[in-house]
Amino acid sequence: MRMLGIGAGVLALCCGAALGQVQEKIDAAFALQKDGATLAVVRAALANEAGDEAVQFAIASVDFLMAGEGLLQAAHRHGFLSTLAPVSGMVGRRDILAWIFNGQPAPTTFADIDAAVQGFVDALGRCEAQLGDVGDFKCAINVPQVRFDVNSDGKAEEKEAIGALLGALPGRWEYDAKEERYVEVPLLPEEFTIAFDHGDASWLRGYCHLLMGVGQVWLAHDGQEWFDRTGLVLFPDAQIRYDFLKNSTFFIEAMGDRTPTPFDVTDLIAMIGNFEMPVDEPERMKAALEHFRATVVHGKEMWGRYDAETDDDREWIPNPGQHAGVIGVEVDAEMREAWLMFLDECDDLLAGRKVLRFWRGDGSKGIDLVKVFEEPREFDLLYWIQGSAAAPYLKAGQFTSDGTWERLLDVFDERVFRFSFWFN
Repeated sequence: MRMLGIGAGVLALCCGAALGQVQEKIDAAFALQKDGATLAVVRAALANEAGDEAVQFAIASVDFLMAGEGLLQAAHRHGFLSTLAPVSGMVGRRDILAWIFNGQPAPTTFADIDAAVQGFVDALGRCEAQLGDVGDFKCAINVPQVRFDVNSDGKAEEKEAIGALLGALPGRWEYDAKEERYVEVPLLPEEFTIAFDHGDASWLRGYCHLLMGVGQVWLAHDGQEWFDRTGLVLFPDAQIRYDFLKNSTFFIEAMGDRTPTPFDVTDLIAMIGNFEMPVDEPERMKAALEHFRATVVHGKEMWGRYDAETDDDREWIPNPGQHAGVIGVEVDAEMREAWLMFLDECDDLLAGRKVLRFWRGDGSKGIDLVKVFEEPREFDLLYWIQGSAAAPYLKAGQFTSDGTWERLLDVFDERVFRFSFWFN
């Protein structure tokens, strides 16, 4: 028995040493960014160390980050929202827009937008494929220190770090008992390290499917006409059919506003009010449905893995007995149960077992969400808000459970949307 105990102790030490060596390799790869290395360089360094579950997850996480980086680079290249620079003080913080502001933007077509979204979907697919056979692991990453190459200059600078972006986001309000008033505090700490594990692989797979589904919904529709009429609101050099709309601000000037915006207030109204797009690739809507179903599957899978954890090490999403690596954010049993209930409702909706409650009519029919994806029609934002666009999808059936949304609000209070982005 004594020999068995000694053997077990030696084995534990050896495993711990091996894990430490793997983590050192991961740390060394990300440390390259201190000298300006891009995520592509980090990925190549990790690929040289392939063969361990933790390294495989690290590669997948870089693929996920590179998917986002691709969108940021496209946004910067085309000056997305740089049109708001003259009024950035009114619409939000200048340092957020500074991430993608470009004084010399490239010309932008609707095909450029679709290409960026397709690239995003493809990159997420590569990430998800990396995670399919990942087993148990531990992979620590200092998230705020990770850098993007937003301006595509081949160098990832400190100002392009995730921490810089988090610092630019609006904070959250907390009551300061000493000051006896609410004060704004950072949304997340400036520094935190997450020890990602097996449950987080399921979380990342779910998030990949969620975002791929959103991307496929966009790509299923043809927004060329909408872009031709309102693209100048979003891009400084939008290549639109109605070119005479550019730098023509008759109604703004008529109201006495001399703010030098390149678009008129009517352009903004048209962009939102006439957001309508015909379906030109319906098969993508069916693909989106499968992605959303997979999101729910991995969402449940991740909670099963989280519940089985017995450690408490800088968790990304903790179970009720653990602590989050992000200080000040905890998950209790009631939150877990409420979210699992929400996932069950989503599962029923996406499988066609239940219908979504409709906000108009006598309440006898609901929206068949499966049919929305399998038999898509032209999307018209205002008609959906009004309700008439839902007419082809209405049917009698079992509704989603009463009180689901109310319980989420009760458990998460004003943080429900923040937690939904976190939990996916």
